[in-house]
Amino acid sequence: MSWQWDDVRFFLAVARAGSLSGAARTLGVGHVTVGRRIALLEQQLGVTLLNRNPDGFVVTSAGEAILRQCTAMESAAMDLERTVAGRDSRLTGSVRVTATEALAHQVIAPAVAALRETHPALRVDLIVGVRSLDVARREADLAVRFARPSASDLVCRKLGEVAFALYASKRYLARKGTPKQGAGLADFDLITFTGAPPAMSPFFMGEQLEGARIALRCDNPFVQLRAAASHGGIAEAACCLGDGMPDLVRVWPDRAPARRVLWLIMHQDMQRAARVRAVSGAISEAFRRQRRILEQGIAAK
Repeated sequence: MSWQWDDVRFFLAVARAGSLSGAARTLGVGHVTVGRRIALLEQQLGVTLLNRNPDGFVVTSAGEAILRQCTAMESAAMDLERTVAGRDSRLTGSVRVTATEALAHQVIAPAVAALRETHPALRVDLIVGVRSLDVARREADLAVRFARPSASDLVCRKLGEVAFALYASKRYLARKGTPKQGAGLADFDLITFTGAPPAMSPFFMGEQLEGARIALRCDNPFVQLRAAASHGGIAEAACCLGDGMPDLVRVWPDRAPARRVLWLIMHQDMQRAARVRAVSGAISEAFRRQRRILEQGIAAK
């Protein structure tokens, strides 16, 4: 048999994602390539590893039988990659960073632009969104997240705190009235995430949501704020974004914003890599420079 580790990672990606398209996004290839590689691996092994059903793909009994060994192969391969990459002293190559859209916009993109003025051979692949990527499997080299992972092989550095508040348009509040603090948001229209990240709770500044209506769900904060500015309801957003929207106001301007702790996360094997240190240092310094805005909002300038 001529199959290799590279074939196994395609099987693992589909087993985890449950679909060819989900695996393709994880692997950075086309879904046709994923299907072809799975078919080739099954042909080489002489068994069916995955079955298609109406909801996607499920692992067969043969696939389950080798799943643990495949995962062990993945772990060993990732250990090898991190060990080699972590000892790279060159300030060249790529660094994969994952963060939310708000943080990427406010902090990371400007930090990367400034860093490349002195280190033009560096390239940053910035993956934005609320979906958490696995740093241990090198889906990302650095993660900027509100959730602090518990894995012992991850290094977590506290960057600080980010302020959040509720936003709506003046027209919406004039029509619906301003909700009373502590009385909940019943009968108000809410703009929120499709699947709210647990690390972001409590949501809507801890107000009771029973009786509220979900007007729009979207994982992009810029779209959420646009919907709120179009008089669609109340959105919860980072103050560094919401305060900058001319058509929005804080629902409770006199109330102190909610603050969530922000972490910079990397694998312990990667913290020695020069390029990772350079990018993490640039992000940390950018947060330090913008700390007041991030922790209080643009009005704090």
